[in-house]
Amino acid sequence: MSILLLLISGSCSAIASVLLRIAGRAGGNPVMLAAMPPTLLRIAALGAYGVGFLLYAIALKRVELSVAYPVMVAVTVLELFLFSLWSGDAMSLKTASGAALLVAGVWLIYSSQAKLA
Repeated sequence: MSILLLLISGSCSAIASVLLRIAGRAGGNPVMLAAMPPTLLRIAALGAYGVGFLLYAIALKRVELSVAYPVMVAVTVLELFLFSLWSGDAMSLKTASGAALLVAGVWLIYSSQAKLA
């Protein structure tokens, strides 16, 4: 259950980041401005960050910080990486390698903690 909370928390953070990015790019596009004003996108991003923080705080009651934070951040980074691929953003080999190393590191941390439990 706690890991699920961490996964959702990371997803909330990724959603908030994407919403802020869309809000930043909507300024020059009248169609985007009409569909969703940047202020509403920013408010939605704050809400997503808030929900993510609340879920993270609940998960910390049951999961060690040394596991919880890397898992939550890895989920966020992985989802932002996937969003970049989906949206067609240019991504350097350096950035892709860093994301892969982060996810691999979290897997190592989590798998070693699971064996200790």
